[in-house]
Amino acid sequence: MERLTAGAARSPSLHPVDHPYARFTTRLNHVLERVGLALGGRAGARLATQLGFGAGRTTLLRRVMTLPDPQFSTPRVLGVDDFAIRRGQTYSTVLTCGESHRVVDVLPTREAGPLAGWLTSHPGVEIICRDRASAYADGARRGTPEALQVADRFHLWQGLGRAVETCVAAHRECLRAPTPPEPSNVDTLQDDAELPGRDPVGRRAERKKAAHALVHELLAQGHSRRAIARHLGWGLNTVLRYATATRWQDTFRENRPRPSRLDPYKSYLERRFAAGCTSVTQLHSELLAEHAPVTYAMVRAHIATLRTAPPGTPPSPPTVRKVTG
Repeated sequence: MERLTAGAARSPSLHPVDHPYARFTTRLNHVLERVGLALGGRAGARLATQLGFGAGRTTLLRRVMTLPDPQFSTPRVLGVDDFAIRRGQTYSTVLTCGESHRVVDVLPTREAGPLAGWLTSHPGVEIICRDRASAYADGARRGTPEALQVADRFHLWQGLGRAVETCVAAHRECLRAPTPPEPSNVDTLQDDAELPGRDPVGRRAERKKAAHALVHELLAQGHSRRAIARHLGWGLNTVLRYATATRWQDTFRENRPRPSRLDPYKSYLERRFAAGCTSVTQLHSELLAEHAPVTYAMVRAHIATLRTAPPGTPPSPPTVRKVTG
């Protein structure tokens, strides 16, 4: 019986539970490998402690380092790009699979020779997605002349951005005198809406016309404004705006800036600000001395607008980078 058991343990057809002289079972080693690959050393050790394994960070790192390198088949779509090991001094070439987006290999330089040699020893590449470097074009042409060479989206945008930036920089003087912006369709519609002789058009105008007619119809039936708001599910201020408007065209006037108690004193604040008085506290105190019905927040908000865009100052021209973007 003992010989049968020993023979069964040494039989190569059975999956071994452990290897000779091993301190971990095969299943535990596999679990530690997965934890080490996913989290690394210290984080993996903390998770292993929570799982009750008690493996340290060096143990997990040893499990990862003893794993064989993954073997990839030659991709049909090969991505070729350079990356900096030390920016401005040392560069290498990374080869990726264009379909699975996984790294296939790393070449020591970004010259044509190593790329041509790799393509010759790995036949089967049909499409090479590369940047616009002439060395990569030469290496791809020498390694697989039948492969189709294309540029990826990133390098197309990068090349377009550089061309536009060069063109804008050559005409930088044209940016010093910006032309006033053309009025948009929305601004035109709002201006047309406020003209007394013309009725506004569009879906927004139709909605306002229908809402105005509905509110006035309910008012004519004897309903109160609060009852109309509850019935329509609108806010009371919305119902009041339509109720107080004699014509539905008058509802567009609400888009104009609302009058403020600070309006009569804005010219005084602008003169004092131009004279060099920029203290909000002092300006607010001067207005209170004149019994002006203003608050500190009103004065602070207006002075903030004067600091960002002083009156009479022309707008600064856009930069080359901003125009390019």
